[in-house]
Amino acid sequence: MKIAIIGGGASGVFAAIRIKELHPNYDVTIFERNDKLLKKIYATGNGRCNFANSDPIKGAYNNDFVYPILNEFDHNEINSYFDSIGIKSRKLDNLYYPYSLSAATVAEKMICRVNQLNINVVLNAKIDSYSKNKEIVVNNEKYKFDNLIFACGGKSSPQFGTDGNIYTLLESHGYKIEKLSPSLCPIKVKENVNKLDGVRAKAKVTLFSSNKEIYSEEGEVQFRSDALSGIVIFNMAFTINKCNLQPNSTTIKIDFVPEVKESIEKDDYSCYLNEKLSNYLLKNCIDIHNAIFTYKSFYNFDISHVSSGGVSLGNVSTGLESKIEKGIFFIGEVLDVDAKCGGYNLMWAFASAEKVAKTIC
Repeated sequence: MKIAIIGGGASGVFAAIRIKELHPNYDVTIFERNDKLLKKIYATGNGRCNFANSDPIKGAYNNDFVYPILNEFDHNEINSYFDSIGIKSRKLDNLYYPYSLSAATVAEKMICRVNQLNINVVLNAKIDSYSKNKEIVVNNEKYKFDNLIFACGGKSSPQFGTDGNIYTLLESHGYKIEKLSPSLCPIKVKENVNKLDGVRAKAKVTLFSSNKEIYSEEGEVQFRSDALSGIVIFNMAFTINKCNLQPNSTTIKIDFVPEVKESIEKDDYSCYLNEKLSNYLLKNCIDIHNAIFTYKSFYNFDISHVSSGGVSLGNVSTGLESKIEKGIFFIGEVLDVDAKCGGYNLMWAFASAEKVAKTIC
């Protein structure tokens, strides 16, 4: 059996490893656009690679399709497998990291396993076309396989090779591509926040649509010259995509002192906030408990951590095989699957790869 994996990111490399471990006689080849495997992993989690999360997964993803697959290969299974290949972990609150707190540890141990299993790797590989009989053209050379696995990511972070061009090819084969949008990214707001550029503040952040509360979380907000940023804001971007919320009618309320329940006199704002933020609130007559910002748009795909949208889940079986073309599979972010911050997107990459490794035969 000859297997081609299109994409050498987290899902593709993990799928290659697990297929080869489960089926040692299979011939497995990874085709990667970059000059090395797992390029995005090195930058994941600010270089620390939060690869799993022990919190409940319900509600962390954009759809319910993913939960049976994630339950089959959950954070305990991921952690146990990583331990077996030499990636020791440490748990900080609910988040799992490599013990080294270095994403390079995860990447290098996985690449080491690829080499141990004699998995074929073709780098700087651009997929020109493929046919239903699993013949692919890469850099003008033809290859024939028994199964193809698309693990080429979405459209975010094109510097890592995921520019979304693969969707044009997939559309030509009849696949429905759900609307692509940046996710886990800064949110541009209508209000002028230029003077707050660089300011950080712990706060409670609540998302509203047409005055109805949608989502709330506490954490650090970071201001940009035209936008709000930080993990809590990234999760707001995820929620805006998930709920298909619209600009102008979607607002973000920030309570900069949620632990103080009573009202605070304006003269006392400087006792709780840094000078820039305090002056901004005072100048614009904004309540320290009730700062309202209006969603305008997202930053672009270059800045976003993941993309919302992708190959429609209606096009794949529960085993992630195409309903259109037999022997073709999809895993990871190329599908219409995305999640909040906190290791959830990597968990999907590994769980979907594991699912296909056990489905393929």
